[in-house]
Amino acid sequence: MNCIDVIIPCYNAENTLGRAVESVLVQPELGCLWLVDDASTDNTVTFIQQWQQRYPQKIRAEYLASNRGPALARNWGALLSVSSHIAFLDADDAYQPYALQAACAVFHFRPNSGLLRLPVTGYNIPEKYCKHEQFNLAWRTFEMITATNTVFNRAYFLACGGFPADSLFRQLGGEDGALGLATIESCMVATLFDKAGMTDIGVNFYGHDSMYVCKLLDSMLFGQTHSDCDESALQQANAVTQTIVHRLHDLRQILNHPKPGKQALQFFTDEPVNTETLD
Repeated sequence: MNCIDVIIPCYNAENTLGRAVESVLVQPELGCLWLVDDASTDNTVTFIQQWQQRYPQKIRAEYLASNRGPALARNWGALLSVSSHIAFLDADDAYQPYALQAACAVFHFRPNSGLLRLPVTGYNIPEKYCKHEQFNLAWRTFEMITATNTVFNRAYFLACGGFPADSLFRQLGGEDGALGLATIESCMVATLFDKAGMTDIGVNFYGHDSMYVCKLLDSMLFGQTHSDCDESALQQANAVTQTIVHRLHDLRQILNHPKPGKQALQFFTDEPVNTETLD
């Protein structure tokens, strides 16, 4: 298969972007690295320009005029890519050495996979979560809905409509979860969570104070619901997920039509047609 393009949305990532970029550039299977700046206000743009100057054949940079959120930044990179497969990595995370090699192997042997999810190793995760007896189960749920460990068939990703950029997710986050749940209902999602006899094939996730995963862990492990994640917000998010699923269902019906090609349409009626009324 062709090399994999990697897309990193960047917003005020001056302290972590170097680690993420370096972890991508050492992957032999890398096609192009897209760094999409989301109107950062720190030195992120300067760092992106420096990286692009050092690796002009490997790095492409895009700059959004205003802050639009990670969903739109990821989607913009996906639209510009011409690779058959694209991976998304967050600017504060990093690939393990053989992540893209493992991804290439999966899509070679399972070309009908719409999405691959790599294992995620967490660092700086608060002890109150790690020591909980149900932590592994909750973490597995996180691995199934986060964006930072995804490698997509690009055509399938575009058919999904990309990551939803609804205002709800700009406010609360979770656009990766909405898309992730839709993929489970609409395609074969390959996973390498059990390592499959391989090592160093995943993503290193570095926790921080504002990480969205805390909301998920609080809910799953302690039954705590954050005030901004009320029932109404959850219903709106679920509606977005179902919209993606229905969009893919409609597309599948179009692609699976038994008689592709030009077809003359006829009125499905036994009554004679009055052509004067068609003017």
